[in-house]
Amino acid sequence: MADKPPVEGGSAEPAEALAALVAKLRAELTGVRTAMRNRAVIEQAKGVLVERLGITPDQGFDQLVRLSQRTNIKLIEVAAAIVGTTSPDPNAPDVVNLIDDELRQHVARRRAEAAAKPPAAPAPSPARRRAGRSPEVEALQSQHQLLSARIAAARSYDEISEVLGTAPTAWPAPATVWLTLLDPDGAQRGVGSFGVAGEVRSRWSRIPPDPALPLVVAVQDVETIWLSAGDVRFPVMGQVPFSGATILASPLIAGERIVGGILLTWDEALPGAEELRRYVTALLEPVARQVDALIGDEIASAWYHVEGDDTAQAAPAQVWLPTVVDALHDPAALLSPVTEDGQLVDFRVEYANVLARQIFSGARVDPDEATLLAAYPALGSATLLPEFARLLQDGQPRRLEGLRADPRTDGVPGPQTLSVHAVRLWDRVFAVWRVATEADLLYDQLLQAERIAGIGSFCWELRDPEPRCSPELVRLFHGGRDAARVPVDELTSSVHPDDLLAVQDAVRRTLVEGKHLLAEVRGAGRVNGRRLRLTAEPIFDETGNVTAVRGTVQDVTEERAIEGRLRRAEEALAAQRHRLADERRAAEALQQALLPTDPELGHTEGVEICGRCRSPERVGTVDGDWFDAASLAGGGTMLVLGDVDDRGLSSMTTAARLRYAVRAYAMLDMSPADILTAVNSMLCRMEVEHTACLVVARFSPATRELRWAAAGQVAPIRYAASGQGSVLSGPLGLPLGEVDEMAYTETTVTLEPGDRVLLYTGGNARVDRRRGGGLDLVRRAGEHVDLSDFDAVVRHLVGALNVADDEDVCALLVHVR
Repeated sequence: MADKPPVEGGSAEPAEALAALVAKLRAELTGVRTAMRNRAVIEQAKGVLVERLGITPDQGFDQLVRLSQRTNIKLIEVAAAIVGTTSPDPNAPDVVNLIDDELRQHVARRRAEAAAKPPAAPAPSPARRRAGRSPEVEALQSQHQLLSARIAAARSYDEISEVLGTAPTAWPAPATVWLTLLDPDGAQRGVGSFGVAGEVRSRWSRIPPDPALPLVVAVQDVETIWLSAGDVRFPVMGQVPFSGATILASPLIAGERIVGGILLTWDEALPGAEELRRYVTALLEPVARQVDALIGDEIASAWYHVEGDDTAQAAPAQVWLPTVVDALHDPAALLSPVTEDGQLVDFRVEYANVLARQIFSGARVDPDEATLLAAYPALGSATLLPEFARLLQDGQPRRLEGLRADPRTDGVPGPQTLSVHAVRLWDRVFAVWRVATEADLLYDQLLQAERIAGIGSFCWELRDPEPRCSPELVRLFHGGRDAARVPVDELTSSVHPDDLLAVQDAVRRTLVEGKHLLAEVRGAGRVNGRRLRLTAEPIFDETGNVTAVRGTVQDVTEERAIEGRLRRAEEALAAQRHRLADERRAAEALQQALLPTDPELGHTEGVEICGRCRSPERVGTVDGDWFDAASLAGGGTMLVLGDVDDRGLSSMTTAARLRYAVRAYAMLDMSPADILTAVNSMLCRMEVEHTACLVVARFSPATRELRWAAAGQVAPIRYAASGQGSVLSGPLGLPLGEVDEMAYTETTVTLEPGDRVLLYTGGNARVDRRRGGGLDLVRRAGEHVDLSDFDAVVRHLVGALNVADDEDVCALLVHVR
């Protein structure tokens, strides 16, 4: 082919191609405009047939098709002829006659069908119906047909809204128009607006399924709602700034499918409410059809072309779901509800990706017939089924974390921890779940361990400007603030200035010399008042150079505080031990001062006296036990055995007061009972914090009479010269210091030469007296030990009464010579 001559300014071929493209686009635009006009005329013709014949729009279209086939005239020309019957066109008489003939045949068929049925009330003929209509109704009908045609010719949602808001009509023009599309999750997406709805649409791109909004209720209940001024059914309507005297909220229904909703508001009440509202509501049908057509155009625009194939293949919205589900890294499934008698009982797996099918197979469930309860019987019935049911009702996404699947009840191969995320997709549930791996569980466990121990970890690759920090380290430095990293500068500024130099030197040794870092510093800045322990180790490459540092930061503030409290407690304990040791030494010294010496015991007339107080060495305390014996001026011997409650220096101090009080009263020649009564009054008034057990006895050598009285102490034991023992009978009063003005009584017994009397104290003495066991062993001491060996008697007494190692025991043995 010969080359074309060049054209000045460039080649001629691009200009020709551009001209051809422009001509093609103009032809396509002309065709589109023609199609739009034709469609509007066809819709008008359908409206005429619907009104004249009382049939549905689909039946009206079938009538147009039959007329076109019978007359061999294009469909648009037939439609134009029908529309022109309201103002006859002289150029189309034949078509009009054919149409009238078609109408007559249709009326004849209707009459024949009516004659074959049982008689009913005669319906008015079309002519009669038209004759009974008012001019206002005829005007409404004509405007309805005009608006339907304009709506059918609209090519966008905003254009539909503008037609409804600006077209001249017999009713007041609406102040606002808002069109929405129903999303799969139950929310509504604003797509077209007129008036103030445009401002609302910019702020409310999606309307949540809130039952307080009329448009939501209208779509959910499939009901057209009219609201007048002052209507209180929707008290929170003010959240959406629509106001007016009349509000219309209605679903848009195309066939049997709800495609969206529409909201119209008027600033004034509509006149002729019933008839006018009926015609306004009738406009919703062509709006729904055109919205559905626009949705179809959007789906059709998503077609794709397969390489190597000249056929265009459709990819509607239903095609992308399996593609997206299969691309997920976690198990995912589309679940459709299963109902019985109107109740939701289960969810059937409509589609599942490969990972989900593997889980179903592992649970021994056929993936092609799987249901929610078949895969997870216990977890599904207890948690997933109720949550998914509520999801279908309110449309709010669900995020369920930390769910446990038990192999004993759910059929899974082992214990599983699940997290489930679910959303509503039309009338179904789309669920994605994740089974926590061992690494996930260990990671969570590590995070919890860091939180419990107050430790945060980091890893700093030296080629990166900032270290990578664990959540606990971020929380340590930032508290509850949302932060992903702790910059190096912030780490440096968090060290107390007095410790900064030492830390910088330790970091230098780690980065340069490759040494481990261990330091404890005081905090500053965000961690002021805290003590931090830094531990780090270097990471080397093949050449031995440090490439990274990883380590931990631990908050040891509480640990150091506990150590401080422990140190102070140890110091206080040591001081307490020194004080107790001093008190013990003082108590022992006081006890030794209270006890009579052997020479003093040996100078008593007619009796031989032995006494012993055993202090527990291992415990390191002194009880308030003591004994006393003294010769009286009028003749005779006073015998005393006492036991003050509590231990230590205070009890021995009380014991000393009692000892000297008893001696003083005895020197006044008072009887044992009167001595106990007087000492009890003194103790109740002066030593209210102590009580004491006391035995006071007076032995007269001339008559060998022993008069004794006891306050809360065991009765004395009498041993005959043969060694046989018996318990002296007599009243035992309450311990001293229990009750004021207590009167004690005494008992007199005559002893024989060679008799011995044992007075003793011990922690279990009174208990064993009630039981009789230990007391019986004491009474029979002569059968086991030599009564003349006082040490042996004391050892037998301690063993018989089961005296604890931490208790004192005091005994006084009187031998009548």
